[in-house]
Amino acid sequence: MSIRLPIASVLALFFMSSLSPALAESNRLNARCLLQINGKTYMDDRCQFTSDADSDYFSDLRILITCPNGVDASKSSCSGAEERVTKPGVFGFLFRQDQDAASLCWNEGKFRKATPCFQGLRRSGACWANPRAKDTYGSGQTNAVKFCAWAL
Repeated sequence: MSIRLPIASVLALFFMSSLSPALAESNRLNARCLLQINGKTYMDDRCQFTSDADSDYFSDLRILITCPNGVDASKSSCSGAEERVTKPGVFGFLFRQDQDAASLCWNEGKFRKATPCFQGLRRSGACWANPRAKDTYGSGQTNAVKFCAWAL
């Protein structure tokens, strides 16, 4: 016994199934983020943004970290030094010390960890910035840092 569906139903099912990954992705991209460091823009697009009591997480969801066998690290058992960034992308964290002061750490668009961190960012609306933020893990030099996140 075979089941016959009208062609319109088959096309609708195909169309909806082909949109599912795009719809899932657009639901995860819930904000617009801007990240500028020393005048260079590293992120100015839709992003994933989550916030809790004292920190915010942001990502462009483009980074792909894989195991030596080429499998996505989130779907495999490798970890640590075995993992490799095979597709760059920006992510980071904003750690709030209080309502108006924060530090920002990010992955420089190409690393597995968010290690360069900048202190002394001040809040103004949806943005956190400091034209002379101190780099806590590098040379200790100052950097112009600005991060903003707006809800979509």
